[in-house]
Amino acid sequence: MAQVISFINEKGGVGKSTSAITISQILAISGYKILIIDLDPQMNTSKVFGVQDDNLIDYEHLFCNKQTDKESVQKYIMETEHKNISLLSASRELNQLIYKIYDISKTESVELYLKHNLELLGDTYDYIIIDNSPFKSYLTSCAIIASDKIITPVNVDNFSYDGLMSLFDTIEELNTKYSLHIEFAGLFMTRITGRTTIYKQMFEDYENMFGDNFIPVSIRNCIAVSESNTTFEPLLTYDKKCTAAQDYIELVNYLGLMDNKHFRELAKYLKGDN
Repeated sequence: MAQVISFINEKGGVGKSTSAITISQILAISGYKILIIDLDPQMNTSKVFGVQDDNLIDYEHLFCNKQTDKESVQKYIMETEHKNISLLSASRELNQLIYKIYDISKTESVELYLKHNLELLGDTYDYIIIDNSPFKSYLTSCAIIASDKIITPVNVDNFSYDGLMSLFDTIEELNTKYSLHIEFAGLFMTRITGRTTIYKQMFEDYENMFGDNFIPVSIRNCIAVSESNTTFEPLLTYDKKCTAAQDYIELVNYLGLMDNKHFRELAKYLKGDN
């Protein structure tokens, strides 16, 4: 069964899409089958994988109806030019879908339908990675419910304690309401400009404040991140040896997402053997 991981932060500009894309790419290069779901109407993740305009996807069909077979979900998923990566792209239509989910939720447990529909794909992918909009909505609730793990990237200069506490509360409420076991897998720091005094202080503060919920792997900022985002290329495609790429690989290992067999495939790629 595919493991579903959502990247969520109610703040924008924290490297959420970059994190979702880069971790997906690392896992795909290692040989895992990956489905990326872009639920952000800004479409940044979709653009990286070649979708420049709104796709004609029946989102209401996917999110507001309980499907009976894998094909009814699979038909909206596109292959990308990157090996082992498939995509369910975003669209500005997602803004309207939020209201539709809200209306249906008055009479049905529509928040559970995405989870059910993704479970139909369970033997097709190893990981399903969801990139969420920074705006909390019923669509975010659907993604959280469908997820096994929630991961939150945070930026030292753009951190919201209240937003994170709200996310913790939401996970707890949904677990209780629907008898689920959604795990908050941790928060990690992104776009670190250096091992400065303020960085060290914030690192210690996060450790003390969040304990085991704080991931002690930080993603360094480097020019390759900005340039890859500008050119809409996945980070390892743009520069597989940059410091941020190294940090994301360390993060994947810390989270236990890759076994030794797959890590050897990644190592070959990094050395340029394939």
